[in-house]
This record gives sequence, structure tokens and C-alpha cells, in this order.
Amino acid sequence: MGDLEATKEFDLPLHLQLAMRKAEIAAKEMTWEQLEAALLNLYHQRLLEIQAIKDMLQSEQIELEFDIPTDLELAQLALSMMRHEDIFGEDDEDDAMPF
Repeated sequence: MGDLEATKEFDLPLHLQLAMRKAEIAAKEMTWEQLEAALLNLYHQRLLEIQAIKDMLQSEQIELEFDIPTDLELAQLALSMMRHEDIFGEDDEDDAMPF
């Protein structure tokens, strides 16, 4: 599990590190339903932002393609996270991140 901790530590600016920590603390207090709703809202917001960027680029006649994950890719990600949870068991819940 040391690799997971190493990948969690990105070279982020301090204000983003603080935002990530605040999100971690808030996520620990959420139920799975609340967490799912928050993640879906975030995903929807990001899709809207990507579409706004595409629209701005199109208005400037700039051709750029974005790779948005498909529903199948998102389902595969969810399955891999469930397998990861099964491998490490339920006793690591207090240290594990739900996302």
C-alpha cells in the first residue's frame, strides 16, 4: 500500500494541496450516497467546463480533441476500485480513501 501513498502525493501548488486535504476531510464524514452524489456533481461540472472550453476554441477556429472517459471506462474504473477494496479488506477503512 506504500505505492498508493506515493501516487497520492503529487507535486501540486500549496493552495491545491490544501484544497485536496479539505476534500479528504469532508469525504471522510460523508456517507457513500453523499460521496457518490458529490462525485457525480463534480463529473457533471467538469463535463460542462470541457464543453465550454470546446465552444470557446471552436469560436476561435482552433481544432483540439478531448478524451472524455466513456461510461464503460468509468464502470471499469469503479470495478477496479471495488477489487482494490476487496484485496485490502475492510479493516483498513480508517486509513483508506474512498476514492
